[in-house]
Amino acid sequence: MTSAPPLAPLTTSEALPLDGHLVHLPPAPPAGLATATEVVRDHLTRLGARFGPGSGPWHTGGSAAPARDRYATAGPETVIGLSGPHHALGTDLTLRGWPAGDPAPFDETTAQAATGLMALHGRANGGPRPLGVDYLSTLTGVVATQALLAAALSGLRSTPVRSARVSVTEAALFSLGPYVAAATAGDEPEEVPSPPYRRAARPPFLSADGVRFEVEALEVQPWRDFWKAVGAPAKDIANSWRAFAARHARAAAPLITTLAQCAARHRYADLVLIAERTGMSLCALRTLADRRADSDVRYDDDPWELRELPRDEGDGLPAPPYTSSRPHTGFPQLPLGGLRVVESTRGVQGPLATSVLQALGAHVIRIEQPGGDPSRGAAPMAGGVSARFAVLNAGKEVRETDIRTAAGRRAVAETVAEADVFLHTWAPGEAARLRLDEEDLARARPGLIYAWASAWDRAPDGPRPPGTDPMVQAWSGVADTVRTPDGTPAPSLVTLLDVLGGHLAAESVLAALLARESGAATGRLRVDSSLLGASRVLLRPLLRGLDESPGTPPAATGLVAPTADGLIAVGAGAGTTPAELATDPTATWLSRLHAAGIPARAVVTDIAALPQDPALSPYFTHDGCARPTPPWSFS
Repeated sequence: MTSAPPLAPLTTSEALPLDGHLVHLPPAPPAGLATATEVVRDHLTRLGARFGPGSGPWHTGGSAAPARDRYATAGPETVIGLSGPHHALGTDLTLRGWPAGDPAPFDETTAQAATGLMALHGRANGGPRPLGVDYLSTLTGVVATQALLAAALSGLRSTPVRSARVSVTEAALFSLGPYVAAATAGDEPEEVPSPPYRRAARPPFLSADGVRFEVEALEVQPWRDFWKAVGAPAKDIANSWRAFAARHARAAAPLITTLAQCAARHRYADLVLIAERTGMSLCALRTLADRRADSDVRYDDDPWELRELPRDEGDGLPAPPYTSSRPHTGFPQLPLGGLRVVESTRGVQGPLATSVLQALGAHVIRIEQPGGDPSRGAAPMAGGVSARFAVLNAGKEVRETDIRTAAGRRAVAETVAEADVFLHTWAPGEAARLRLDEEDLARARPGLIYAWASAWDRAPDGPRPPGTDPMVQAWSGVADTVRTPDGTPAPSLVTLLDVLGGHLAAESVLAALLARESGAATGRLRVDSSLLGASRVLLRPLLRGLDESPGTPPAATGLVAPTADGLIAVGAGAGTTPAELATDPTATWLSRLHAAGIPARAVVTDIAALPQDPALSPYFTHDGCARPTPPWSFS
């Protein structure tokens, strides 16, 4: 990995983008929204915000309202306020579990059931199953932080946002969009495992000496060579490759059981040697106890890194505050209206980050290789393009450029010359090799925000495996929390960290834009985010208690059980047994449990049905496949 450029972290209160901003938090958010509220509090604190009582001039008429009236919990929602020194009006963010109009009790388990996450996670595990971590609540905390940062930025650009609304349900549907798009593709809907699920071996594997490990191969040849050396039959090796290669997209990877049997005949050290010889990558699953010892956890590193290169006379940077490339013309313009983002990304993490910025109003330009991104042709197709690709990239301007050539690099510089942000997901050292690092592009666009969304942080403790979602889950301790039904540690095959990492990359860009527009930073800005940073955010409640006994199990995740006519998810602590739930229909139990104030929801088992649900259909559009709408609204 190349050494980091000499950028100074924004560590002083004078430089933080939310310096001078006051956040008003509810005294006691609803239990189901506590995790999301804590994420907002933590991230805004890291950006310099202070916390106040929630009283003072606010909105039309400048009326004052006591904190207990304005920010007290009201049913299944809570309100977070943000006021700043640069505009007279503040923003109220209404945070809900279910969308407006649904008064049912809410918690993480029922959200996973109702939005399809439980069904997706269960594709590899025999049926719908909750994750052992507050994933959707954490994700929604990041989405809510995005909304507040966007509102503050919009206020600086003379278009105050008085209110914003976010729900866990909408954040989940937006973030799981590629899976829903694939399931509803008009040309050829994706075939996925369905009950009864096929029982087959899947990563991670277990060695002869008891080491559980994840495997990764980005091309077929290392896969063939490794399993041949391990002793697997050629037919089984070939038949398993397609399922393995598609496991990220389908959230399922049924493999031939002989692969697991062959791996179990070898000691892990011998498997590592075979992998080194054949080009396969292995990663032993690490526990939460292992993870607690890492430096980034011990020192509670930020989920992203925002740094500034100090200004020099004659560097060509405009005087602060920096003015964006295009004017902001007001509502119905969105908070990032008039801003331009250029991306060179692949997969989920980067395209999702820029789709968030696009949904907030930015114009996004994709740099793709000649002939277009190969992912455009990945099945299933909808309207002549991959459904998964379309849901992440629809509406973006595309410029095909060979960045390996001098002419291509000049074309990138010309493209960013009128941009506000450049974001890429290249491998470590690739930007410097291409001469497209932040110093190179700053010559074309002084004041450009340079963003890198990677797998690992810039200064790792030691060698790391390839930066794919399952490998980062295995290394980071996420796999130790997200387990199979029998309690075995195993990465989820849902792209948990790619999705959360994409949202964090967008959040970091919004923070940098706010720092630039407010004048908190006057030099060149760079933001780095990573999948490892996303894992820290997700696991923070389990990792931050460093003096507690290691390996603390996750909190109870509620109950998922059959009813007389379906599946139901019931919040933790309900005191209801599976045998009792099996006696009556789902609707009967929902009515009974909601009346008692207990979260409960029917479990979605077919995500293709989500857009047809009358309660959820307003949150989808249709163009060859179902596409989720943005998770926030502003007024």
